[in-house]
Amino acid sequence: MSFRMNLYTISLILISFLGMGCGISLRVYRPFPNEKSFDYIKKMDHIQVLVKDESRMKMGIYDGYFFQPEGLPNEYGPLSYLIRKELSLRGNRFPLLIDRGGKIFIDEFQLASIDRCSKNLTFVRLKARVQIVGYAEEEFSFYDEIDSHVTNCYLTGSLLTIVPLIWYVPYNGFRGNREDQLNQLGRNSLSEFFTKLESLSGFNGSLPVEELKETLPTKPKQIPAKQESVDPKLKEILESL
Repeated sequence: MSFRMNLYTISLILISFLGMGCGISLRVYRPFPNEKSFDYIKKMDHIQVLVKDESRMKMGIYDGYFFQPEGLPNEYGPLSYLIRKELSLRGNRFPLLIDRGGKIFIDEFQLASIDRCSKNLTFVRLKARVQIVGYAEEEFSFYDEIDSHVTNCYLTGSLLTIVPLIWYVPYNGFRGNREDQLNQLGRNSLSEFFTKLESLSGFNGSLPVEELKETLPTKPKQIPAKQESVDPKLKEILESL
């Protein structure tokens, strides 16, 4: 009986290890309503987008401590595609860049989750240069991180005894798992970058007047209600005022 229990425990741990080494889905995109994974994008030869050392199959990295670092592809496409998609679908937010053309160089993009047994560090680093034709080159730099105890070591310890499990599950729900952290930081970096790009492109945060006229509903003309008759003496007083 004891041997069966030990075998069951070992099997459970092994299955957990296998489960911890995979299953992270990267879903990084600019958070807009009804965003699709892939969409048709316009060809814009006057805008150059270059991402240094870009790999379509490795946008993020997950290092689970017990396993070798794993490259994570993004379900919404590589970074260069996300930039071209944004310019294509929401070109009205980048008027100068779309009209004049320019260059976007992503010098560095790192999105990683690294376990160190007792703690986990999830971080994103984005460095870029933007030059719109006729304007000086501008630099953009963004860094953010989440330092937590959401690790494989703590998860394994929670499986062995009940006390860590009582602490770990609520904590994991509060901080989010590694997948939540990676996706959140990735989206934050893109949101900040595109906001900066909108500012450089002369977007003031609202649609052009012509587009507002088309989108705002016109109020129907109100037919005046039938007026009641006015007392002649009161009418004289009102006209004399």
